[in-house]
This record gives sequence, structure tokens and C-alpha cells, in this order.
Amino acid sequence: MSEMIDRAGGGGSKYHPYTLEDSQRILGPQVQVLRNAARSLDGSLRADHVVFEVKLLPNYLANSYFPDRLVKLLGLTALGSRPATGDLILRSTTEFDVPTKSLIVAGGNDSLEQLTHILSGNSLSRREKGAAEDLRRFSDIHLPRVAEVVRGSTGAATEPVGGREPFEAVLHPDPDLPGISRRPLSGEVFEKFERYIRSLGGEVVSDRRDVVGGLTFVPVLLPSNKAKAAAAFNPLRSIRKMPRIRPVPAIPLRSAPGVSKPAPPPARADAPEVLIFDAGVEVNGDFFAGSVNQVDLSGRPGFPGSIEHGSAVTGAVLYGSVEAGSSLQSPQVRATHFRCIPGHDTDGAELYWLLDQIQKQVADSDAMIVNLSLGPEVPVDDGEPHRWTAVLDALAYERDILFVVAVGNNGEEDGAGENRVQVPADMANGLSVGACDRPHPELMWSRPSYSAIGPGRPGATVQPAVLAFGGDSDLPFARLMGDGRLSYDWGTSYAAPLAAHGLAKLSTQLGDRASASALRSFAIHFAEPHADSGHILESGYGRLPVDFSDALLCSDRQVTVLYQSSIEREQILGFTLPVPGGIDRGKVKVKWTLSYASSTDPTEAVEYTESGLEFTLRPHSEVYGFRDPEKSSRIIKVNIREEADRVADLLEEGWKMSQQPVSRSQKVGPKASESNRRRGGKWETVMQGQDCLMASSLHLPRLDIEFLTREGGVLTRDSPPVEFSLVVTVESLSGLPVYDLAKVDFPVLSELPVPVPLRLRT
Repeated sequence: MSEMIDRAGGGGSKYHPYTLEDSQRILGPQVQVLRNAARSLDGSLRADHVVFEVKLLPNYLANSYFPDRLVKLLGLTALGSRPATGDLILRSTTEFDVPTKSLIVAGGNDSLEQLTHILSGNSLSRREKGAAEDLRRFSDIHLPRVAEVVRGSTGAATEPVGGREPFEAVLHPDPDLPGISRRPLSGEVFEKFERYIRSLGGEVVSDRRDVVGGLTFVPVLLPSNKAKAAAAFNPLRSIRKMPRIRPVPAIPLRSAPGVSKPAPPPARADAPEVLIFDAGVEVNGDFFAGSVNQVDLSGRPGFPGSIEHGSAVTGAVLYGSVEAGSSLQSPQVRATHFRCIPGHDTDGAELYWLLDQIQKQVADSDAMIVNLSLGPEVPVDDGEPHRWTAVLDALAYERDILFVVAVGNNGEEDGAGENRVQVPADMANGLSVGACDRPHPELMWSRPSYSAIGPGRPGATVQPAVLAFGGDSDLPFARLMGDGRLSYDWGTSYAAPLAAHGLAKLSTQLGDRASASALRSFAIHFAEPHADSGHILESGYGRLPVDFSDALLCSDRQVTVLYQSSIEREQILGFTLPVPGGIDRGKVKVKWTLSYASSTDPTEAVEYTESGLEFTLRPHSEVYGFRDPEKSSRIIKVNIREEADRVADLLEEGWKMSQQPVSRSQKVGPKASESNRRRGGKWETVMQGQDCLMASSLHLPRLDIEFLTREGGVLTRDSPPVEFSLVVTVESLSGLPVYDLAKVDFPVLSELPVPVPLRLRT
């Protein structure tokens, strides 16, 4: 049900707010200050090239506007980007404080001399004139500022070690390699950094150094109030206090009714496996024995409440949500529980050890789903992707893994941004899960105040992606222990494994169609949106069902189709939507959800995802646009089959027919405006749309999907294909038999062998 689509041309002339003379007047003095500051910078605080930043006008966010001519002429090194704000200058108006980005580049003293010459107003060579055109896109040029390097200490920091505070330092890729550099900092420059930190009375914990996407992450111990002094080291991208691991709630296990005994038989050996990283489990309890394998990575005595927390998470993965006195069925899911809390607390680098363990164990496993109800106690930072996020996103992309991550219980924090989702729930390739206060299918649900809110980072701005029952003080979550006892608590730690439970069962139902992107597409497609669409920052795409069996059983008046495909760079694929020809009256609702995993670039905080899919809905295969030869802004729509004579007359009069059927504009993400879509790019790894159209306006409707890639802010061509999953539901609001008609019109479709659970009524 797909076909190759020819690319259509288009696009008008670009409005440029600045002339070259404007750039020389605005940027000339700034570059002189930059040149002088670079000259006076001590050699112990820099590489051969000096790192500096250039801020783009918001008019030039598209990757096609990367200043390639300037970078090549000056021999600059492109090191990444970070978010900024600026003025969007249009022909008739100006919008202030619009999101944009600053490019982080590096150049030698000669580069800065030549840049000064270009902005001096003197005569320029042909190549210099071309590079000067790139300068018209900038509004500011400067050395990194302390406020940009020293990141705010949101979240809870690790305790001091020996009178010194633990920090995490992030160093740029090698500034001395011209072009787009993603090679790590050289040993010589890293040794300069070590010597400088020692001169401040600090220490670099070099044996914990890690390189992710060209960035060097390393723990640093510093005396109090020395972080700003550390920011003077020019190749340092950022430094922040080392966060601690989210604490395990120390809730005593009070006497409470349990579930009915005896325990059911353990899970089958071929049941899907979920990996759990938590604080330990009562592995020998009757309700866990045979279904759970525990691997002790810690070897240290547990904290109060740790076993209860780990067992509660494991019980939710195995059995879902349980009630006192209920009789449990044999688990349809197996669990491997890695006991990793408490971790190895060495020089404040416990988070490094823990992430290393997750990375190793996941890479050695064939499991598709990983539950994380733990992580650093730090909210998402728009300016800097965290090491946890970057590492796990790369792992998810490379191994087709779905990380189901709790967003955190910091929703009631009142500091700027401190109530946002916590790392690594800001993953672009994962599924972040917040809590709701009522289990599915109870009505009148909402987000409890403790559950963290969005937005997420670019590439995954809709965070939390979904909600699941996590309980609150009025209706707490029942935590199952290995012996069948229950205790009560609430938190996103329990919502995430509840989501993992449902998705693991779904993987069995999808059979060989199961993949990380398919599971994510289904989760988001069938999530129940909040009644108030304005709650997107709190509720994401909505509340997950407990079980996907009902969603997989289509009613008579609807059909849901799973498309799975791969797409080449610059390719456009058109997917026929399953709207049968017999749907000839009333309104038709079409909803689609697309998901894929992307390679990521942690140096590009603004353009974190390197792959982008863009979709276009074309409702009627025979309706084309015709452009007036006298007035190019005038376009009329014509059915080329029903109005063949009119088509002939228009073409004879010089009207130009569109290459493809007319499209219908769509929103990207809930509540996204077209202007935001253009400014923010189209690089989200989950995209959803829906439309309600008259049946008469539909004829072999098509969803066109285009694939683009970028690296270092520049569009690229030689990229591997990307695999994606697309879920589409077509529903007749007039009650017409869509399902049966679709089976006739689209015989290529095959039904999933969905197991229907037996429901007993008494």
C-alpha cells in the first residue's frame, strides 16, 4: 500500500532582514572585541583554536542556512549549538524573544583576523563576498559567557566529597579539526584541563571519563564557589553540580490485606522479557519465583524501603495493577531484575557507575523493553543533553530497544523548570511515562500534582509522552510483594512498570511485527487524550489502556492498520490510507501516529535528532491545484477526472497544474501552529495527526512521508535508511461498515492473530 512519489518544486524568495552594511555595523565591533579577547587568552586555557559563539537570527533556523561558505573560508570548526532567543524580523513586523540557536564554532587567531577584515567595509575578494553573505544571518558574536557554561543547579546535588563538591564537566569536541568536528578533545588539551582544575584546588576523576557523540563527560571535584573560575577554560562546554540518584521512598511495609493465595503458576519460558533496574526484589516469594531472575550488581546492603520499591516495580511489570483480595493469573511477562541500588559511591560518580551497568546489561540482552524507575534527580536542560539521555538514546537506536522511563515526582517543585521531566525521560527514542490518579477505564482522571510535566527537549517535546496509573493519597497504588502482601504508595515509579506490563503483552500480540517503534506507535495512538486539550504539557498524548486487546479488536465502523517500512534519504513514500470506496456519505475520521528511532547528536542541543520524517496528507487522488498565470497567489482545486474539459481549458490558458494532488495542512504534535512547526523544525521521533473530512472529499487518500538527515546543523545525503512504524485508524462517524469494506478493497491487508482473553460474567 505504498508507492514512490516524485518530488515537487516550490518555495518563494527569501526575505533577508539585514544588508551586508547592517552586518558590518552590528557585528564589526563585536568581532574586534572577540579578536582582542582571544589574543589575550592564556595558552593554558585554550586549544590552538578559540571556541566562540554566533547567534543566528530566527529567520535562518532551517539547516539549509548553515554558514558553510564562512566556515570553509575561515577554516572554522563547527562544534555544536545551544538554544537562544532573538528577534524575528519580517517584512512588515518584528517578533521579539523568538526561539533561535547559537552556533558554537572555533577558529585560530588568523581566522579572527580575516573575519575582522570581512566586516571592516574594505574591498573583498569573490570568496570573501560569498562568506559575507553568510554573516547577514547573525545577530551576535562573542566568547562563551560564564552564564552559558555554568549550568543552574536544578535538582538535588550529590553530597560533597572530602570538602569538595562533585560536578560534571562537559568538554567540546576537538576545536582544532576544521569542518564539522565530532572527534573528542585531544589528550593534550584534556591534560591542560586537568592541570587547570588542580590549580583551583580541584581534581578531575579521569578514570570515569566518557565520550558520547564527541563530547567528553567527566566528574570533577571542586572547592565551593570555584565553578565560575572553571568556566574560564575555553574548550569547556558546560559544568554543573553532579546530581544524585532519585531516592527510593523509605515507606515501611505496614499490615494490609494481600492478594488471594495460592500464587499462580510462573510465566512461560517463552514469555516476553522486561529488564528492570532497581533496588532489589523478593525473588523467592511465591508470586515472583520462576518469573523473575535477579542479578545483584550492587553487593551492598539495601536502604530502608529498597526491597519494597524494587518488588513493587517488578510486581507491576508481571501482573499490572492489582487489588486486595484479587486472584492473580499466571504472568504473561518475565522479568530480569538488576539490583543496582545502592550503587558504588566513588568520588561522587555513582551515576557514572550506574549508567555503565545499564549500558552493559542491555547490550548483552535480547530483551526489547527496559523499565527505568530511577535516574538522576535533575530535570531536562534545554541547553545541554545529559549524558544519561545521550547514551540511552544511542543504545535505543542501535539495538531497537524501548526504554520505558518514569518522568519523576518533582511536579510540585516551584523553581524555574524544576518541575519538568527528569533525565533520562527526555529521551527522543524512549517512552516517558507520567502518573495519573485513576486507573483505566475510570473517568475524570487527571495528573496528580507530583508527576513531572513537559515540555521535553527538541526531538521529543511532547513529554511526558503518556500517563499510567500511579496513584495519589486518595487512591494509592497497590504495591505487590513477593509473598502476596500489599503496601500502598504513589509515584511515577509505579506508572512506568504498569506501562511496560501492557507493552510487553502487546509485543506478544503483534508477534513478528513487534518492534520498539511499533510498540511506541501503538502506545501513543491508543492513549486516551485528556478531556482538556490544553493539558498537553501535563498529560502528553493521554492515558494508556491497561490492555491493548480491546484496541486491537476493531469495531464494525473502523479499521486500524499497522504499516512498517524503511525509507531512503530524500525519498518520498506515499501510503494509501485504508478508506474503502463504499464509504460514500457522512464524515470520516482519520487518525495516524508515526514513530521511529533516530541517531542523535548531543553537541546539537537545538537539533538533537539527526533524522527527520515529514508527512503530507493528500485526501483526494484526483483533485489537483491549478495556479493562475496572472496572479500566482491564486490557486483553484479541480477534479481532473470529473472536470476533464475544464482542465484542458485551464492548461490552454496557461494555468500550471500541481505535480501532486492537493494537500491538507496538518498540525505536528498537539496544538502546534504552522509557524512553530517551521521554526522548530520537523524532527520529532513521534508525529501524530488526525482529521475529520466528508466522505465525498476522500478518494484513495494518501499520506506522503519524506526523509531528511542532518549532521552538525547541515543537511546530509549519504545516510542509512530509517525504519518506522505507522498506525492509522479510519472510522465512519455515520456508522458505515468500514472494516468489512476495507477487507474487500484492500486484500493485501492481513489480520493480526490477536488472542482474545476470555471474560467471565457472574
